[in-house]
Amino acid sequence: MELRHLHVVLTVAEAGSISRAASSLKIAQAGLTAQLRRIERGFGGPLFLRRSDGVELTELGRHVVLRSRDLVERFDDLMVTARRLAAQNGGAGVRLGGVAGAPTPLLVDVVRDMLPNQPRTTHVERSCDAVLDLVRSGKLDVGLVVEFPQSPLRIPEEVASRSLVTEPMLVGIAAGHRLSGRSEIRLSELADEDWAVPDENYGGGRVNLHLACEAAGFTPRCVHFGVDPVTAAELVRSGHTVACFFPTGRELPGVVLKPVVGSPVHRRVMLVWRRDGAAAEYVEELHTRLLRAYQDCVRGQSRAPKLAAAAEFTAAAS
Repeated sequence: MELRHLHVVLTVAEAGSISRAASSLKIAQAGLTAQLRRIERGFGGPLFLRRSDGVELTELGRHVVLRSRDLVERFDDLMVTARRLAAQNGGAGVRLGGVAGAPTPLLVDVVRDMLPNQPRTTHVERSCDAVLDLVRSGKLDVGLVVEFPQSPLRIPEEVASRSLVTEPMLVGIAAGHRLSGRSEIRLSELADEDWAVPDENYGGGRVNLHLACEAAGFTPRCVHFGVDPVTAAELVRSGHTVACFFPTGRELPGVVLKPVVGSPVHRRVMLVWRRDGAAAEYVEELHTRLLRAYQDCVRGQSRAPKLAAAAEFTAAAS
């Protein structure tokens, strides 16, 4: 018998039915039924009476549930205190992560300054779901993910989140582009351009771009798929492609980033951590420092004053 088996029993007892418990555990009902039978064999008798409208605890089941709750709570407390002690004593250090294109380098810099004696590792993933799963499983302490309005993230119960900033999309064009002299660009003016777009798993960015372009009267001609910001910048510099960037992106020689009139596409950058993890002890200070670093970064960009003002506004409003 393992601790995960006790979690299964408690979930079924709290749900009151196998179908609802299967949905909560994200497994097939048939699989849960078979697993429950094996657990009952291990305890030596049935834990639940099956009825047409759900399940009811047997006397043995009530005993197991009562004792299991105590064991699970004590184990959870053990994990929290052990992780906290490991963090205080160095342990595995601070494990940071983020989705490609998020301001993860800022997170690394802030944590280095805030916890100078802690070793650090950083993992960059191609999808927000991957980052969230690593945080949920305890393989990352803190992460940065992005969320687009039409594509809300599914954040696991074990993971806490806090909005850092809402950023407007910028369009990257070649320095010699016909619109490079503008302070802002209308999305409709890019109807005849080739686009480089991120991976479909990247927080819904591609979907939201399509919706914004269709609202502007055209379907974007996407020809380069699954590109990261560095690759996108190289394609843009060639003079035959445009792409989406965000305020903390660094301008490369031959590439300029322009705000889009009305900011039709924007994303929310979110700080995520495991609720019972060591990061919960310092996440408030981390959020404050990270927001300040973000504002300093955007103010320091050599772009039009209007862009800096917009970024300050969205940061203050998050």
